[in-house]
Amino acid sequence: MGFDAQGFLDRYAGAYNGRDPEGMRTFFDLSDERFAVFEDFTGDLIDGGAYSAMLEAAFDATGRMSFELLRCDDFGGIAVLHAIQKIVLEDEVEGIGEARIRATLWVKTGEEPPRVVSAHFSAVPSAVEECGMGGCGCAGHAGDD
Repeated sequence: MGFDAQGFLDRYAGAYNGRDPEGMRTFFDLSDERFAVFEDFTGDLIDGGAYSAMLEAAFDATGRMSFELLRCDDFGGIAVLHAIQKIVLEDEVEGIGEARIRATLWVKTGEEPPRVVSAHFSAVPSAVEECGMGGCGCAGHAGDD
C-alpha cells in the first residue's frame, strides 16, 4: 500500500486540534541533520531544536486545523506534499477568522512512521490582496516604484 498523504495530514491536524505538542513532534524527524522549516512569516530557517520548541505553543492554540491536499508526488522513500493548511480561529469579540497557509512538506516515507524532514510555509494572499494577474498577490502594485 502506498503513502496516504491525506491521512498523514489529517492525523497531524488531529494532534494540533488535540493540543498535543508531543504528538505533533512525532510527525517531524527533528533529529535529522537535514531537518529545516522555512516560514515566510518569520523569514527564518528553523532547525529541529527550535521547531520542537515552537510546537509547544500548540498547547495554547485556540484554532482548529485542517488540510486540503493539492498534490502528492511520491518518489519512493520521499514524498513531496503540496497542501493548503487552514486554521479557523474563533474569537468572542472578533468572530470567526481563517488563516490559509501554503504548505510544502518533504516526507520520508521509506520508514515507519513517515516523518517530515523539510517544510516550507507561506501565507495565501486574501482575495482583497490579489490583483487578478494570475493570483500573484501583488495587491495591484505590479510595476509600481
